[in-house]
Amino acid sequence: MVAVIGTGSIGSRHLRAFRQMGDVTPVAVPVRGQRRAALAQERYATADDLISAAEMGATLGVVATDTRRHLDDALAALDQGMDLLVEKPLAVDAAQADRLRGHARDKGRRLFVGCVLRFSESLNRFRELLPRMGTVHSVRIECQSYLPHWRPARPYRESYSARSGEGGVLRDLIHEIDYAGWLYGWPAAVYARLRNLGRLGLEVDEAADLLWETPGGCSVSVTLDYLSRPSRRRMRAAGERGSLEWDFMEGTVTLVQGDDPPQVIRSSQRFEDLFLVQDRAFVRACDGYSDPRLATGDDGVRALAVCDAARRASESRRETEVRYP
Repeated sequence: MVAVIGTGSIGSRHLRAFRQMGDVTPVAVPVRGQRRAALAQERYATADDLISAAEMGATLGVVATDTRRHLDDALAALDQGMDLLVEKPLAVDAAQADRLRGHARDKGRRLFVGCVLRFSESLNRFRELLPRMGTVHSVRIECQSYLPHWRPARPYRESYSARSGEGGVLRDLIHEIDYAGWLYGWPAAVYARLRNLGRLGLEVDEAADLLWETPGGCSVSVTLDYLSRPSRRRMRAAGERGSLEWDFMEGTVTLVQGDDPPQVIRSSQRFEDLFLVQDRAFVRACDGYSDPRLATGDDGVRALAVCDAARRASESRRETEVRYP
């Protein structure tokens, strides 16, 4: 049995994914008690809290609450003996994430991070083809969208994305930092510019540009914002033997080598399917089967350390060392 703490849009995706597996029983632990009636109508088992969920038999947990709650909710789940998948970002900063990682280690529990894009078929095809580029010298990553369109049923200024201390593009779009580290290696230093242009009336960064060099000498640039329409999420890698482009929105990977015509590989995977594949990998990992796509607690700490360094770099307007706990 797996307890899903937080039953908003992402928590609901996890509940559906576990139900679809058939051999795992999800129990919903809503933050707001009034949600229990609606969840019961959908025939989900529910619990008032993590203690009750553990008493019902939950040995695994998914933390899908607002970012500011991740640390406390995850610590409480670990104290109930649960192996955990915590939605990205692991915590609000690397110090909190490191504390959580240490507590999981002390309790002898497994800790993973919900970086669901790692389970994209098209991104994994990109990863498989990357060695054909030879030495990669340049990577360009873009994730740009319009925050008011993210959750149409909820005023965007009331979401955690808009709140100081837990929101902003740097934390919200940490997927891009995570998969850049996964594919190319984690940076020693970063240059960044974070901006709040006042266009959305937020307390947080609306846009961010990051630049770093990988351990292998490749230049990586990352552009993130809440301001752009239409949405885009894509990456281009240039190497000594050609270029490789990934477009998440289109589900395509485009390979260009020499004078050969571009080769376009397409995926029909739905976004909802990513959660099913990820959550199945999480369950199997807790049974001892490793999956390189599953982000670890260490990965979650590293990604937040890059975010923390990016904030310091933006404030100082100079390249800043990444401090990995």
